[in-house]
Amino acid sequence: MSEVTDDSLESETGLEPHSEEIYPDAVIKVSRDQYSTFEIKRMIEETKELILAPEFQRNSVWKIEQKRELIESLLMGIPIPVIYVFENEQGIKQMVDGRQRTSAIIDFMNGKFALEKLSMLPDFDGFRFKDLPPLYRSKLERYQLLVYVIEPPTPERVKYDIFDRVNRGGTQLNNQEMRNALYSGPATQLLKKLSQLRSFKNATGNSVKATRMRDQYLILRFLAFYLLRTRAVSFNYRSNLDEFLAFIMRYLNKTDTATHEQLSRVFNDAMQRAYSVLGEDAFRFAITNAHRRPVNMALFECLAYLFTLMPAQQCDEHMLAQEVTDLKSDFDAGDYFRNRVDSTTSVEYRFSSVEALQKELAC
Repeated sequence: MSEVTDDSLESETGLEPHSEEIYPDAVIKVSRDQYSTFEIKRMIEETKELILAPEFQRNSVWKIEQKRELIESLLMGIPIPVIYVFENEQGIKQMVDGRQRTSAIIDFMNGKFALEKLSMLPDFDGFRFKDLPPLYRSKLERYQLLVYVIEPPTPERVKYDIFDRVNRGGTQLNNQEMRNALYSGPATQLLKKLSQLRSFKNATGNSVKATRMRDQYLILRFLAFYLLRTRAVSFNYRSNLDEFLAFIMRYLNKTDTATHEQLSRVFNDAMQRAYSVLGEDAFRFAITNAHRRPVNMALFECLAYLFTLMPAQQCDEHMLAQEVTDLKSDFDAGDYFRNRVDSTTSVEYRFSSVEALQKELAC
């Protein structure tokens, strides 16, 4: 099902933890490289070829003792675990696993902390990188890090599964949490900003919480299909939702501030219009068995899109409310809002239906 509530299962919101899937036709490319710590530092700080992905809150930040122990291991030539990175079509790499280790190495080389209480090399206690004997400075800079590079055209869904496997801890990540890490930047900032709008909270009855990024997932879906239906982006949608949302995240990261401001206005106006016409039940189906039903994800994205097509003051709100209520009743009687909501057929049905209503009303 696609209904979103604060206490619903992830599988009911489209935010399911990754299930094990088989990809018989997927091209999975993983290469093995070696880089010195000096090269890694240069790729991050100078050439910007490598981007350190943000940490999730569930991952603890390394304590200073862990950082010092790691540096001691490198100075002794002890192997450390491999690093995983993603590489895009432009050759830019993004850290998947190994950020804490890499950050500790760079911080030490930049003089941000000193070695203390070393168990194997106590003579270096109190030393910063610049204080090390030249031989050891060189040894640290030449230390080889083993890096596995996940290359294009590895599909986004497969990349998510790889990401999940190498970052798995006490709680598996859902797709939106992974997107938040893999595409951190203007896109994630925009989603966070929109999720905090009062108009969004009003139109959804303040019932779509930030837990597990449910709110941002809902908004991303709307933005994605809005951009697709208005032909602002060109994408061949064939039930490939993960690929599509990843494409939109990359698009939002590349677009300018003016585009983000325009999308913010569109979203805010749609939310205000929805609330003005239908109240806080705008994106819910009618009450059944005396129970108020939760916000429906598929209903949210297509009705929000409808309200972008119907600016204020151009339609009688009472008439519009009745027409939309009737449309929601038709939607509720069918199956396109419960099962296989991301299929090409379901998506086309939803959005062509609201476009037809807009033309009928000529608003």
